[in-house]
Amino acid sequence: MPDVHLLIAHAQSADNNVRENAESELLQKCDENASVVFNSLIELANNINEPLSSRQFCILSLKKLITMYWSPGFDSYRGTSNVQEETKEFLRDSLLKLCLNTEQDSKIKSSSSYCIVQISAIDFPDLWPNLLVVIYNAILKDHSIEAMSLLNEIYDDVISEEMFFEGGVGEETIKTIFAIFTSPETNIKAKVAASKLLHSTVLQMSILDNSMSFKRKDFVSQCITKLLDILLTILPHLDVNQSEDALQLKTNFYEELTTIKTEFPKKLFHNSLVTNFKAISLKDLEIIGSSYLQFIDSDASGSQLQLINEYGVHLIDFISSLSVQGFDKVDLTRIVSSLVMLCCLDNNTYESWESDFNTFISKEAGLLANYTIRDQTMQFFSDLEKPTYSIAYGIILEELNKSMENYNNWKLQESLLYTLQSIISSEEEFNSELLGYTENVLNSLGKLLMDPSSNIMVKSRCLLLCPKYLEKFMESYTAVKPMTKELLSTSLNLSLNTSSEILKSSMLIAFSYYASYADLSSVLGSADCISIQQGLLKIIKDIANDAEEDTYAICVETISNVIDNNSSGTGSDEVRDNEFNILLEISFKDPGNIQLSVESQECLEKLLDGMDISLYIYYAEKVIPLLIKIIADHASTNYDYSPLLSLTLDFLMTFMKKKPVDSTLPVEISKLVFNPVCEVLLSSNEEETIQLATEAFSFLVFNSDVSLMQTVLENIVNVLSKLLSLNISDTAAMNVGTLIITIFSKFSQQIQELLPAILQATTQKFVNAKNIITSQNLLMVFCFLICSDPQQTVDFLYNLSLEDQQEENTLTLVLKKWLELFDIIRGEKRIKENIIALSKIYLLLDKRIELVIVNGDIIPYSGDKIITRSMAKSIPDQFTQMPIYEKIVKLFLGELASQSKNISDANLHSIDIQKLARAEENQVEQKLDSSEDDDWEDVEDVLDYEKLQEYVDDDDDELANYTSDEDNDTPTGQIIGDINQSVSELIINFFKEVTSKNINSFQDIYSSLSEDEKKLLANALV
Repeated sequence: MPDVHLLIAHAQSADNNVRENAESELLQKCDENASVVFNSLIELANNINEPLSSRQFCILSLKKLITMYWSPGFDSYRGTSNVQEETKEFLRDSLLKLCLNTEQDSKIKSSSSYCIVQISAIDFPDLWPNLLVVIYNAILKDHSIEAMSLLNEIYDDVISEEMFFEGGVGEETIKTIFAIFTSPETNIKAKVAASKLLHSTVLQMSILDNSMSFKRKDFVSQCITKLLDILLTILPHLDVNQSEDALQLKTNFYEELTTIKTEFPKKLFHNSLVTNFKAISLKDLEIIGSSYLQFIDSDASGSQLQLINEYGVHLIDFISSLSVQGFDKVDLTRIVSSLVMLCCLDNNTYESWESDFNTFISKEAGLLANYTIRDQTMQFFSDLEKPTYSIAYGIILEELNKSMENYNNWKLQESLLYTLQSIISSEEEFNSELLGYTENVLNSLGKLLMDPSSNIMVKSRCLLLCPKYLEKFMESYTAVKPMTKELLSTSLNLSLNTSSEILKSSMLIAFSYYASYADLSSVLGSADCISIQQGLLKIIKDIANDAEEDTYAICVETISNVIDNNSSGTGSDEVRDNEFNILLEISFKDPGNIQLSVESQECLEKLLDGMDISLYIYYAEKVIPLLIKIIADHASTNYDYSPLLSLTLDFLMTFMKKKPVDSTLPVEISKLVFNPVCEVLLSSNEEETIQLATEAFSFLVFNSDVSLMQTVLENIVNVLSKLLSLNISDTAAMNVGTLIITIFSKFSQQIQELLPAILQATTQKFVNAKNIITSQNLLMVFCFLICSDPQQTVDFLYNLSLEDQQEENTLTLVLKKWLELFDIIRGEKRIKENIIALSKIYLLLDKRIELVIVNGDIIPYSGDKIITRSMAKSIPDQFTQMPIYEKIVKLFLGELASQSKNISDANLHSIDIQKLARAEENQVEQKLDSSEDDDWEDVEDVLDYEKLQEYVDDDDDELANYTSDEDNDTPTGQIIGDINQSVSELIINFFKEVTSKNINSFQDIYSSLSEDEKKLLANALV
């Protein structure tokens, strides 16, 4: 005991050496006898006469040591000295007492709770059967908030589905919660704690589905029915103005009600309950709405505003869930009136926006994570359907008309405009009789914009609302083009002639709305369009100096929209120059801003796209020397990562990628760039630097004159050799596959002697790679090789020997890993490459391939032991084994099902971004529907193989012989060139061929498929 006591004191020393030595000695003593140390630590923690800091340190030490000495179930278990059972029992009891003691220090309670959860993940229920008994008793007898908090943590980390339903944990917990809610002796704080615990149980019960046992369903039904009865009784008597605890409790209740209404069977929330809860919730909405204006004008604290915001969000969300049953006009009038009040800006928000426009931009552009009553209001209107939607819109129009006549409170006026913006943001259509009000509304917005007495925030909202409103009614409003031109010009002039950064910011965001639905060059005409472009670029320059983070990204997004309207008229060269200059200035202000970097790179691509050689040289000579200088400045740090270097390499890559139209990169540019990038790759050991430089280098080599690159081929091969070295990490070599394909496609003759060594290193890197992206990038090389010459590639891999190779040959290793990667391949072209390459492998009819056995489906755990979440992480997945040809068939069927689902989703949810012809869209959908009816005949029954063959026309269905397209302008485009066929068509053609010819005993594979897989295949082929 004295030794440990001294070690604890030394372990808290300010002297690093003393502290580190004490920590090491403590571990050493644990290795010798963990039980003695654990006993000493918990006794010290229990001793109120010890300094609080020492007691806290003891519990913190236990948090770490438990994972090392308690049980082999922990990943960090050392195995040197296990804690004895007597000590474990003493420790468990002591920790519970510390955790549940209301008088105990909060840090000690929190750390004790953490330790309990750690131990329970291993010991509960078998070795700690009375854990929940103690907790339940503390809750029921003492209304212990600490016990409820602990139980909540145990639910999060330990309680499994089986424990909850079959182990009796769920039933006992819910009984305890209900007892707390219904007991008149329970104080409000205990009920709040119980409501948080309720959340965990409701989430657990929400996993209910049709496959569950009747016992589980009946249990859930009884619990939810009882809970709804309790809430129906409690809610009307909770006064949110009484205390913050009452407000929090009501917030939690409405959150659970929403979950029950939306995630559980409808029969549990029957119509009479809907009626009763609707009456309660609408009254609550009116109460909070009527008091909200007074509340936000007071000196409310940030925490109070956050709490009332959370309450409003969950209350509105619940009311929204009731909209399926519909609201009448009286209901909607109450709702709209309350929402207008609740959407008023509070003083804190208004003042923060006025003092820093960046916060305004972040919120208005949807870049802030915080979710407010305003956000929930917009979601409420999005959830409304006809005719409710039109009724609500009509009510808002009536309110807007009144506000134009007399509205003394600018907050209410701005809130009403926000509410209007919210309802028109929905995809739902209005009744035709309401369309006639469009021009009146637009005129009203124009008047508010021009009215010098209008508050800045009202004008800002009008700026943002105008393009949204025009977009909503563009199909029915005949004057949409002239009105777009008028309001855009008015908005821009207002923004140019004001010192308000909020209005300038609003204009940038509003322009993105205009650009989303209108071809502005045709709406405005060439001269006016250039004038608008120049005005927008001036606004960006005006606010750029004080811009931060999200604002930079909005500025670049605006530049991108301005570029989309570039023309060749008078003044266009000046506009393009300004776009370049402002883009570079903003991009390098904050190189660490990831969103800004991505959007800047996309913007630069747009600017360079389609340039002739003279214009390309003009901008390349203007920008690239600056980029090369930044790279050179990093040589002293051996090109260690920095956000500035990262952005520089991204920009350089873009210049190398977007070469002039119908030309290679200018020779002088290739020479200027080659040595610096080559030096970075050969000198740097920084992962991200190598990764980015490799991408730039690949495009440089690919797009440069071949004869010029032949003079530096030795350097290129040296770079490749370094990237393929096993000393270079997967992350650093993430783009090496692209470079390999570039070298193979450009210099195949010159590197004939080096090919075997390159392929061996490539294969070794692929087999050893753990990084998924690196593996996929290297996989492109094998797709390229198989598509070029499948037989030669298979022969090479079969005879290839790798370092540390086990019994399996290299061909088997490559194919097994290839098929494991197939399901996670993304991008249509990459998927097509793999389908074509694997099809060629299947059709090769090679006996060596036929013998390859790969992983099939995952084998679910079938033991009797209840597996906790922590235990599940340590159990390795096990798979069935199947022949490679069967695996390829199953993968193709899975991809076919995925493609079919994507097509169905697209047909159901497609939105025409330009929205210029909704009627045409409907016609297209009808054609799609009718064509599907004509071309597809759903197969209800499983077809036998002979019947399936009858449906397959094998005259012209062989897979096309895909070859490289040497004119394709990207390195990876060399794999298969351009393909007009869809992914589904490629798979269907494969299945037609293998079915008609029974290739590789496809009949036997077909017989082994599930009924669903057979139906899917039949529907595709019939």
